[in-house]
This record gives sequence, C-alpha cells and structure tokens, in this order.
Amino acid sequence: MTFKRFLGTLLLISAVSLSSLCSAAGLSYGDRGDDVREIQDYLIAQNLLHATADGVYGTATVNAIKDFQSALGLEVDGVCGAMTYKLLRAAAYDQIDVTTWRPGDYVPEYGASQSAASVLTTVKAVGEAAQYAGVGDIIKLGTQGDGVVYLQNKLIELGFYTGVADGVCGTSTVNALKNFQSSRGMKADGICGRRTYSALDDAPVNLNDSEFSGELPDFSRIIRVEATAYSSAESGMGAYTALGTLCRRGVIAVDPGVIPLGTKVFIPGYGYAVAEDTGGAIVGHKIDVAFDSVAECYEFGRQFIDLYIVD
Repeated sequence: MTFKRFLGTLLLISAVSLSSLCSAAGLSYGDRGDDVREIQDYLIAQNLLHATADGVYGTATVNAIKDFQSALGLEVDGVCGAMTYKLLRAAAYDQIDVTTWRPGDYVPEYGASQSAASVLTTVKAVGEAAQYAGVGDIIKLGTQGDGVVYLQNKLIELGFYTGVADGVCGTSTVNALKNFQSSRGMKADGICGRRTYSALDDAPVNLNDSEFSGELPDFSRIIRVEATAYSSAESGMGAYTALGTLCRRGVIAVDPGVIPLGTKVFIPGYGYAVAEDTGGAIVGHKIDVAFDSVAECYEFGRQFIDLYIVD
C-alpha cells in the first residue's frame, strides 16, 4: 500500500473531511475509493462526467476535472486538490454559479465538523434536491420545475426552441440553450445561470442571430472547409495564438495561404471569429475552431462547413 493510499484510509477512519485529503495530496489519475466516487458524483451533477461513479480516477474523471477547472479559471491539471474540491462541492450544492464565478470570488465554507462519511451519505439527497429548479435557480440537463418552464418559454419566444414548455430540461432544451448562448457570444455550456438569465431578459440584438433567422451576414465569399476544434485547456496546448493573442472562443487557426491572418469570418452554429492562429496540421482548406473547454471540442468534433468571409 502506498503512503498516499494509507493516508487516505487513515483520514476516512478518523472521520476527517475529504477536503483535508485534497489539501494534503490531491486526488489524481489512478486513485480509487469512496473519496473518488464522491467527486465523481459532483461531476455528474454538473453534467461534466458522463459515466457511473465507480470510484476509479480514470481518464474520464481527469478530463471532467480539467473541464471544470477550465470553466472556473483554475490551473488545468486534472488533479482534484483543495480548491478544486471546494469549488466542485459548492457547485454541486448550488452554492456558487459556475457560469459567473471567477478566481478571487467568495466560496461558502461548509461545517468543519462534517466528516467524509457524512458528506458521502448526503450526496444522493443533494442530487435529488438539485433536480428541481425555480425561476432564477441554476438549470442544467436533468433539472425540472417552474424555472425550466420559464427558460423554455423564453427560448420559444426568441426562436431557439421548438418543443413544448414541459418543465423538463432534456437534451433538446440544453441544445437550444447552447445555441442561444453562442448567439450572444457567451460560453455555450448549456447551463442557465445568472449571466444567461440576464441575456434572456435583455435579449440584445446580436449579429449571430442571423444564423437562426435564416439570414446571413454580408460576406465577400464562401469557402468550404474541413473544421476541427481545439482548446488551450487541452494538455500540451499553449495559451497564445500565432498572433500573440489569447487562445479563446472566437479564434480560428488557418492556413495563411488560404485565409490570411486577421480575417474575420462567420461560422454557422458558432458565430463570428477571427483568424489569429496557425497549426502544423492546418494546411489548405482546413481550420481549427477554438473553444474554452475540452468538452466543447469533443462535441464539435470534425465536420465540413461553409466558412463565410465577412472582411
């Protein structure tokens, strides 16, 4: 038995909170046990882990932790340390809004006397309670209630949702919400928090709406390209583009011989972007579309699209 595993066992026997374990060493790839299962439950509650909570810290758990860290502006290392655990738990208990929280913001403390065992016994209850969402509550895949009805009616009113306002946030509602968020230049994570509520209420006119109204922006030409996706949150990826700007949503990597750097483009379903980056595999009619999280990259995948040159 390794020292780390011995320490984890000792902490659980002593009824010390899991946060103590995270503070001491962190949970990382290869770890196993109830402590791992707990953070997996929290990741599943955030719709970041699409697997069962099996208590094994494998690749899927590492990637889910990285996505969570990226979304909140933390160091993206895939290790569940003290701060990652604290925020993950607060998010699962709806104590913070992951769509607006930034490093330095307040994070509610939980009772120091609350043991790891007691935390584990309440995870299921918390998950069930989080299924209901009133107006103003965080809404994500699986939640239901008056808040979901409000969201669906707003999306119907704005032309993003064609289903029935049944109060259940299913895949079609999440996809409609992502399209709305993308059209407003927001992170399209399919989670309705404070920023999304504000955008729904204000519904400012945005040129990205042209994608959903059937109209297209003024453009000079159309290029058929093979598009893939990338993110600075990916392991080994740099934080800056070829032009020295931050790698972020709204940036694409191109072959400058086909699309000059600095060119502004419009991508249906994504919005406006600027060619600011290059890549070794981006040759000819290929582009790489930047996202803020690895999960969004997986969702985008590889596809052939019409790229509208608007400069």
